Amino acid sequence: MANLLQQIFSIKNENIHKVITILGFRIKFKNYKKMNYCPTCKTWSDFADTKKYTKILCVNCKSLPRHRFLYFIYKKYFLNTQKPIKILHTAPERCIYYLIKKNSNIDYTPIDLYPEGYKFCNCIKEDVTNLSFSDNTFDFVLSNQVMEHILDEKRFLRELLRVIKPDGYLLLNFPVFIDLEKTFQDDSITSPEDREKYYGQYDHVRKYGRDIFLRLQKDYGAKIIFAKDLLSQKDITKMKLNPNDFCAVIPKGVKVND
Repeated sequence: MANLLQQIFSIKNENIHKVITILGFRIKFKNYKKMNYCPTCKTWSDFADTKKYTKILCVNCKSLPRHRFLYFIYKKYFLNTQKPIKILHTAPERCIYYLIKKNSNIDYTPIDLYPEGYKFCNCIKEDVTNLSFSDNTFDFVLSNQVMEHILDEKRFLRELLRVIKPDGYLLLNFPVFIDLEKTFQDDSITSPEDREKYYGQYDHVRKYGRDIFLRLQKDYGAKIIFAKDLLSQKDITKMKLNPNDFCAVIPKGVKVND
């Protein structure tokens, strides 16, 4: 009897799948414990490699670790609300765009200086240091991986804060070298080759160190939220996040001087 039952129904593990055999038919079920989870598109998969890093790219929505972390920030601040809100998004990421566009209550405006590079959305040409929008227009401004490209940092922050409503927020993310104590910027470094050498990328104009966190807190009233403080180590591992990924949440009520 035991042998008969074993022939009719058997289970065994194979790599990332659980294989169930019923009357000779083999049915595979994914073993999610051995896969990665992307909260941005709600899928399980084996993440892919990028040019620089191993197994960090979601194969479905193309999100990177910072995008998957920012999902939880956006969920905390506006994705769960049903009230009408207006969002401005600089240099829109495709995965974030599709995440936000699912919400019919959000009036979404993507912008970039070179909008032709964003065929997936109705991107508008705008200079982030000289925006055409009126004061107090948006509930939230999202800016990821942009500030390190802008020579006039204060003007950039002033403009983004200007177009936010009095009770709104700027949600800001940019690369910070955690092992670097002080931000490095040398205005004589102008060639793409030298910027690649000193800043890590040909179109960056500075290399942010840990001092930027204190400066944003002191000068702009920013709240710095790190992935390691918001999520468990288990979730960080499952979603392949960088524990030092962060979001600077800056309230409108700050006047930025030149």
